[in-house]
Amino acid sequence: MNNQYPSRPLPANLKALVSNKLTIAAAAVIVLFVFGEIISPGFLSFGHVMSMLRLAVFLGIVALGQSLVVMAGGEGIDLSVGSVLSLGVVIASSLLNGKNGNIPAALAGAIGAGFVIGLVNGFGVSYIGIPPLIMTLAMASVVEGLSLIYTGGYPSGNAPPLLESLGNGRIVGIPYVVMLWVIIIAAATFLLFRKRWGSVLFGVGSNSITAELSGINVKRFRMFVYGICSAITGFAGFLVLGYTGTPYLNLGAPYLMSSIAAVAVGGISLSGGSGSYVGAAIGCILLITLSSILVALQTTEAVRQIVYGSLLFIIVVAYTKRRAE
Repeated sequence: MNNQYPSRPLPANLKALVSNKLTIAAAAVIVLFVFGEIISPGFLSFGHVMSMLRLAVFLGIVALGQSLVVMAGGEGIDLSVGSVLSLGVVIASSLLNGKNGNIPAALAGAIGAGFVIGLVNGFGVSYIGIPPLIMTLAMASVVEGLSLIYTGGYPSGNAPPLLESLGNGRIVGIPYVVMLWVIIIAAATFLLFRKRWGSVLFGVGSNSITAELSGINVKRFRMFVYGICSAITGFAGFLVLGYTGTPYLNLGAPYLMSSIAAVAVGGISLSGGSGSYVGAAIGCILLITLSSILVALQTTEAVRQIVYGSLLFIIVVAYTKRRAE
């Protein structure tokens, strides 16, 4: 007599929870937190966690723009975010020149320059038909050249006290930028899931033909999504300057691969039409935590880039395999 009982399938709600990418990403963050504490006691101290979250903020804001481009579909991706962030830093720095009164002009300059660059990206992708990968990669090179021309190779200016306070200050131990990020996450989530613009974004991303038939100008919409992405990235550059205090060329380079990886880790569909910014935000926290662990293990920047690239490769392969099935 066989005493073995047949295996029972997981309940539908539990199965959905286990397969949910957002849940997996959140669980991975918890695992990394625990692992970090094991290898480096004090890793989970309040101060260190807040420091990691502060670093996640800058990546998270860049990832917001990247998320919108990916959600809009059409194989959307923006490889110019690193260069745009660097340009935003040097423009803001030169306009600020250490004076609090110049903050409005510097903020407008960084965001405005990013928006124009994004519109050019979007026009090339939507109206000329250049693949996003090629268009934004070429634009990254153009923007790097513009940064060199604008600065002459030597960025000028610095962040004023008020901006440095925003980038480095804390209240009851919580960084100001973390509080700002919480507001941005809430606003982005409300926009994506409670406003018509979010519905249009997901509609365009999931089925552009149906969206076009329903009266949406898909080409123009995607063009402006690229503009918004680069504008947000310019804003991120403005905030990064508040953290560093002084500008550096190529300051945005590390954010390119990381922003794409955060979007993928956060469960946003690479084909567009689905996902949430909360997922991307969790992906940012995961990557910053992973980076912190690698630093604790005394690895080099080269090793960290290899880990990021390998992680992104694994995610894309898994996603491609899932689509094929």
